[in-house]
Amino acid sequence: MPRGSRLKVRGEEAYYHIISRTVGQEFYLNDLEKEKLLSIIKRYTRLYFMKVIGFCIMSNHFHLLIKSEPGDNYSDEEILSRLCVFYEKEPFHFKGKIDEYRRKLSDISEYMKCIKQRFTMWYNKMNNRTGYFWGDRFKSVLVEDGDALINTLCYIDLNPIRANIVDSPEDYRWSSIGYFVQSNNRDNFLYTGEMFEVDKGEFLSFYRGLVYRAGGVKKSGYGEIEEKVIEFEEKRGFKLGKGEVFNKRVRYFTEGAVLGSKSFILEVYAKFGRSVIKKKERKAHKTGIGENIFSLRCLRN
Repeated sequence: MPRGSRLKVRGEEAYYHIISRTVGQEFYLNDLEKEKLLSIIKRYTRLYFMKVIGFCIMSNHFHLLIKSEPGDNYSDEEILSRLCVFYEKEPFHFKGKIDEYRRKLSDISEYMKCIKQRFTMWYNKMNNRTGYFWGDRFKSVLVEDGDALINTLCYIDLNPIRANIVDSPEDYRWSSIGYFVQSNNRDNFLYTGEMFEVDKGEFLSFYRGLVYRAGGVKKSGYGEIEEKVIEFEEKRGFKLGKGEVFNKRVRYFTEGAVLGSKSFILEVYAKFGRSVIKKKERKAHKTGIGENIFSLRCLRN
């Protein structure tokens, strides 16, 4: 049975929730493997036109929430500089190839292929093995900026809570909230942009409040942060999903294909047409995540 085409926006910025699992969903990713995978993700993010907003590396899968940017946002000089630094080669090695790299470096499939292949090579060499490490091709959900994006980020960072690995989300080292708290976002790896419309100095405490609120995590001393979260919701008309939603697996976040408002899903219909989206799927389905968050697909959790 042929695989369906992936929804990939070209020529403009887009947000994706990406999920990839190990073959057979085996628990291959221990502490050493998680550290190595994170280092590989960071390395290729410096090359590709991708900005990582959130991530979580679990024992048998990992999540990425990324913003992809079109190659036209980058000059020939910027692309050449990235290539020379990454490959440690002189500029003449890339003569006549800049346009080719401009297309490649904005493609999420190329980005993920490099990350997964590089990790597989390392893992197989370390363990004297051959064969596949990752299972089926990665899943991707096209996410609308705003409510859907913030809810998706919270869902990703609550993975260790749902798995009963930690009591507080920031205690898990291989997640975006853990990376912020434990390393102070070392190397500015994680991109915050203007997502929350708060001062960068307040971002961590504010986002921690959002994650605690979304996951129903109870901890003393967050009264002031809670007030900021409420103020944020009132200012933007934003409704964060509640703990009873985030404390269990929600397939819409991982298999919904498109996640956002009704108008966003209609925009996706217009953009991709019948060649990618089946006629029977051309509806906006309620997700139960928030009042204004719909999915391309109708799913049961």
